[in-house]
Amino acid sequence: QPDLKMLTAPSPSLRFTLVSIGALDSAFNIESASYPSDEAATRDKLQLRLTEANEYFWGVHDSAASEGNRLVGFVCGTLTTSDAITEESMSQHEPNGRTLCIHSVVVEGARRRRGIGMWMIKSYVAEVFRSTPVERILLMCKKPLVEFYGAAGFELVGPSDVVHGQDPWFLMRLAPAQCD
Repeated sequence: QPDLKMLTAPSPSLRFTLVSIGALDSAFNIESASYPSDEAATRDKLQLRLTEANEYFWGVHDSAASEGNRLVGFVCGTLTTSDAITEESMSQHEPNGRTLCIHSVVVEGARRRRGIGMWMIKSYVAEVFRSTPVERILLMCKKPLVEFYGAAGFELVGPSDVVHGQDPWFLMRLAPAQCD
C-alpha cells in the first residue's frame, strides 16, 4: 500500500493544485495527445468537468517552464451516486455522490516516465480522501496500466462493462482504508 502521507514532487518546480478554467486549452491539448481520438475527452467535456466538478480537477504546474506556471499534467473526475462506473456515470457529475470516477490521468508526452504520473495520482488520492466526502474512487484503465495503478494502491476489480473506444478496459478501485 502506498504511503500517501509522504509525497514529494519529482522536481522542486512542480506544484499540484486545482486547475483553473483558464487552463482549459492546455488541458485539452494534453488530453488529446494522451488518448486515441475515440477515447479522449472533448473540449466541452473537460470544460464541464472544470466548471461542475472543479474540486476534482487537479493538475501539475511547472513554475520553471518558459511560459511561467504551465500545466504539464492533470487528474480529473466526477462524482456519481452509483457504486459502479457506467456510461451514464461517466457523462455527468452528481454533486451528492460518494463515488469518484476518475476520467483522466495524463502527463505531457515529453515528461512521462519521470515519476510525475505516480506522484500526481497519489497526491490526488490523498487530497480527495482528506478534503471531500468521497468513500471510494473508481477508474478504468487498459491492461498495460493495471500494474501502475496497483502500485498507487488501487485494486483490480476485473474487466469493465463500459465500452469506450476499441480496446477493453479494466476496472480499478480504491477506498480510504486501502490508503492507511
